Amino acid sequence: MNPYQVIDTAEKGISIRIFDKLVSQSGYSKAALAAFIGLDVRTISNYKNKNKDLKKTDAEHLLKLKELFDKGQEVFGSSEEFVRWLGKPSYGLEGRLPEALLNYISGIELVSRELTRIEYGDFS
Repeated sequence: MNPYQVIDTAEKGISIRIFDKLVSQSGYSKAALAAFIGLDVRTISNYKNKNKDLKKTDAEHLLKLKELFDKGQEVFGSSEEFVRWLGKPSYGLEGRLPEALLNYISGIELVSRELTRIEYGDFS
């Protein structure tokens, strides 16, 4: 999605079911993914029980994470390999753990750019 589509979708709200799909896709626990978004598991459960959609910044964050995991799976060939890479310091990210950047939308964008460099073989 382009940035305008992400904003428009986040404004309307997204189903909490996307969170569950990302848990399955990523292999991360619900608690870990909720923490990336800045929520706790209890809040996620409340959204599910009340059949509420995530809105605005939480929705945007989840959409960006979903896009990142889709791209990471494509670049690395599997979710497992991508998650493994997320847990190792990356030269292109100033030696930071990519996973540690996922708490921030800007961090997700940095990790996404690094994936693009890896995809095209640009390791400078």
